[in-house]
Amino acid sequence: MLKKLHPFKKTLPYALAISLLIPSTIVEAQETTSSIHTKPTSFNNTLEISKIAGYSTGATDEEGGVAEIIKYNPDNKKFYLVNGKTQTLDIVSLKNLTSNRGQSLAKEKSIDIAKAVNTKSFTYGDLTSIDINTKKKVIVAAVQEKDYTKSGKIVVMDYTGKVLKTFHTGVQPDMIKMSKDGSYILTADEGEPRKGLVNGIDPEGSVTIVQYPSGKTKQVKFNDTKVIADDVYIRNKAEKQNAIKDLEPEYIALSANNKKAYVTLQENNAVATIDIKKGKVQSVKSLGFKDHSLPQNALDAARDDKINITTLPILGAYMPDSIAEVTINGISYLITANEGDATEWEEFVNVSEFKDIKDTITIREGTFQGMTKQEAENKLEMMKNDSAYNKLEVIQDMGNDAVYTYGGRSFSIWKADTMELVFDSGSDFESITAQRYPNYFNWSNDDNIMDKRSVKKGPEPEDIKIGKVDGKLFAFIGLERIGGIMTYDISDPTNPVFVNYLNTRDFSQSIAGDVSPEGLEFIPAHMSPTLKPLILAGYEVSGTASINEMNSKPFNSSKLKLPLKYMQ
Repeated sequence: MLKKLHPFKKTLPYALAISLLIPSTIVEAQETTSSIHTKPTSFNNTLEISKIAGYSTGATDEEGGVAEIIKYNPDNKKFYLVNGKTQTLDIVSLKNLTSNRGQSLAKEKSIDIAKAVNTKSFTYGDLTSIDINTKKKVIVAAVQEKDYTKSGKIVVMDYTGKVLKTFHTGVQPDMIKMSKDGSYILTADEGEPRKGLVNGIDPEGSVTIVQYPSGKTKQVKFNDTKVIADDVYIRNKAEKQNAIKDLEPEYIALSANNKKAYVTLQENNAVATIDIKKGKVQSVKSLGFKDHSLPQNALDAARDDKINITTLPILGAYMPDSIAEVTINGISYLITANEGDATEWEEFVNVSEFKDIKDTITIREGTFQGMTKQEAENKLEMMKNDSAYNKLEVIQDMGNDAVYTYGGRSFSIWKADTMELVFDSGSDFESITAQRYPNYFNWSNDDNIMDKRSVKKGPEPEDIKIGKVDGKLFAFIGLERIGGIMTYDISDPTNPVFVNYLNTRDFSQSIAGDVSPEGLEFIPAHMSPTLKPLILAGYEVSGTASINEMNSKPFNSSKLKLPLKYMQ
């Protein structure tokens, strides 16, 4: 059996005491062995970001999947949007975009990927992801087979959608990334057991690496147990020999020198590092757990129609979805959006409700940094006697020394070589949304019920992108549930600063405005049609896209251009 990571090992290296201005969310700071950094009592925007234009596919879907991944092509000033409703790639021009607000964009054309890839040996299933490479002047797309057990495809197209080449991938390619120099195409092949383990098949997760344009392909699998850390969460029987099937690649970030790929294994709460040239897994490391007994990590875990952000005897598995890499002062960092994801495939399920497991929990001495064993037991007893916590989603097979939940409700910064946690945004996302939208706190993305998501994964950070504006480095994080984009100045990776929260959702209806950001795209000023930095977002429930402009100095083409490495 695998060892469980002690929660202290990966907790935040410093504490941020919070004291919100909403009475029901006040949390008093507790002294810990770490230094105390005081959070602001309010979160004001210090960087202006405004929506200047929007695009609509004309369709909505409460299940999501309509307007998902969005990518910008600086060569032709067009963005390409994965339209899951029509299973096409929509092309929208930004050539005539100005800084004026209220602009409505129209689709130029759609690319029907299914018509291009259906053959006798391959049946189109789903278009999941795209990337654009201006070195090679191509668009690359990840396409899944209709049969969830069969290999997918990489489709290489020119800017108009003409298919140039196709390559085979592993099973269920869910994300695609092309190296900046255009020499490699990679896909994260999730390999989910979509019909369960008894009557279905659990495909092997993998990362496909294709040398371009030669097409030489390597399927990287997780069959070397020596490089998998003992504390990595393996769901199926919790044994390393099951890792080849149990590990499910979700998202890929590449190092600046294109030598390494960093791959999130979301359901396994881990990140893999892969040597691209050798096509070999170097390491699989657990991210550990977030200690919600600490004041800076307070959360709302009760569904009581109130804002109730407080410290609790809970350990949260970070379980990031998206990941980005950035080098600051010569040090490589990974930035993750800690969404969380439960396993629910037929009989293969690892999620329970708190009411079903509460009597099995026995707090162990030293489990929490922010509470003594007695304090944790008292808080646990409070949770047991309060029905508002009954439906809190917990990881049923993680352990019984604490309440284990899904997702960090935050973004984190890690050292890439060691996976040491250097920053986590703690309770910021729930605190900020509580202050800005107290009547819509922890709304879902498919209805208008306040506090519904508190017992699940809160705001659910989904995608993260990095960009440089006026010499400063920023992280942009989309919140899948309540919606909106958080922006932080991460120029000092040990002390990021909140600078903006923009939410263009219409809360008067369950689905209106821009709902559920799935994919983000940063456009630096020197590539922008308005000569100011833009952040684009695709919204999978409302079926819309937004173009948001940052109020910065307009790009002066007579000056030295910003480095392209910040174009994600």
